[in-house]
Amino acid sequence: MPNRLAWAICIAVVGEILIRLAQWRLRKAFEPVMQRDLYLDAAERVRRRRVVLGLPLLLSRMLILIVFLLIIVRYLGFDTRAEVVPVGVAVALAAVLIFWRPLRDMACGYFIMYDGLYATGDRVTIGEHTGVVTAVGLRHTRLRAPDGRETAIANSTITDVTNHSSAREMERLTRET
Repeated sequence: MPNRLAWAICIAVVGEILIRLAQWRLRKAFEPVMQRDLYLDAAERVRRRRVVLGLPLLLSRMLILIVFLLIIVRYLGFDTRAEVVPVGVAVALAAVLIFWRPLRDMACGYFIMYDGLYATGDRVTIGEHTGVVTAVGLRHTRLRAPDGRETAIANSTITDVTNHSSAREMERLTRET
């Protein structure tokens, strides 16, 4: 058993190295996306980077950890196919079915942030709503209308966006440089 334990530790080290390499590669792949938010203020830029880059880093880390944990458990002599995998699949399916709508909103919110469609402070038209963006979250976007009303729009319902302020901001930045 000590020999198997030593090999399990070696497998864990290889897994950690793989996680580091995957995260390095993801950071390199997301560099062009992160360059797009240079015109945002520092707080908004940090918030956007935390979501746009943090989510893929977290998911890749979790996936690699789960795979290597299953490899280690199997190497130590436990049958993962009989108990762990079917239970894990059942729990994952149940979670997706239970949280379908919030997951869909979060996926759409992620891509809104990834694409940089709008940011806090931009004047936008989303569907029939027009106003200034007060908050961009994973699940919803908040707009303050000219009459003072604040509207929360679920990100999964956003299909048509017109950003009235991003063109002016880009013009100002090109004049400054």
